[in-house]
Amino acid sequence: AAQAKTNSQVAVARGKIDVEGGLLELTSAAPGVVQQLLIKEGQTVQKGQVVMQLDDASSRADLAVAESEFQLAQTRLKARQERLPMLKTTLTRWQAAAKQGAADLQNVDEAMQAVRAAQSEADIAAAETNVAKRKVEQLRALQQRHELRAPEAATVVRMAAHVGSMVQPGSNIAVLLPQRPLIVRAEVNESFIASIREGMKAQVVTDGDGSAAKLEFPSATVQRISPVYGVARLQDDTQRGPVRVVEAVLVFDQSPVNAKVGQNVRVSFHE
Repeated sequence: AAQAKTNSQVAVARGKIDVEGGLLELTSAAPGVVQQLLIKEGQTVQKGQVVMQLDDASSRADLAVAESEFQLAQTRLKARQERLPMLKTTLTRWQAAAKQGAADLQNVDEAMQAVRAAQSEADIAAAETNVAKRKVEQLRALQQRHELRAPEAATVVRMAAHVGSMVQPGSNIAVLLPQRPLIVRAEVNESFIASIREGMKAQVVTDGDGSAAKLEFPSATVQRISPVYGVARLQDDTQRGPVRVVEAVLVFDQSPVNAKVGQNVRVSFHE
């Protein structure tokens, strides 16, 4: 930061402190009544941690029935498959007896039909077992939708649901601040675009109303510059109308202390 001050200033821009990717909004994947909320504002959560549980009594009952049907289908399939070896053995014996003249062809045909019928029943039982298995897998997947987990390590910023509330798919449950490095999104006026480049150093200070002392953060480096123009959200020209800007994203050279997401800052770019 001290070295940046000694270098010549080539551009100034307003910006905001942000986190790469932005805040995370946790939404419900299924409709239902909130049974448990296992987090609170200000709490730190880890990746995969359960944060909410919907009432799943109905889905658990459906799953129990499906699992029973699957077990029944498996038992039926096993019984059908166990008949086949015996019937095939009988057919082989009748065929051997017919060749020796000890049995007629009608006995062979009846044994062959019995094998075919048993094989058909076993195939049907196998298909039914497969359908029952897929139904169990489907209901288990649906039940998991009643449980909401944190996608990554983060801090709970705000809660938007409470125990007993009815939620729909897409309903906001909580807002999380992911544990990623902070960045600065600076709005560079179009007149300064030619003066900045990736890798350039910058000084970042708070941009208040003047009533409070400015807080200086560690020096930052321009990581990337947007290839498109946009309309400024942090600055405006009442005479000329909306200001056209290009967003420059900066990363801090060291982790800033007391910096908060959404904080307004002023960025000075230096050669």
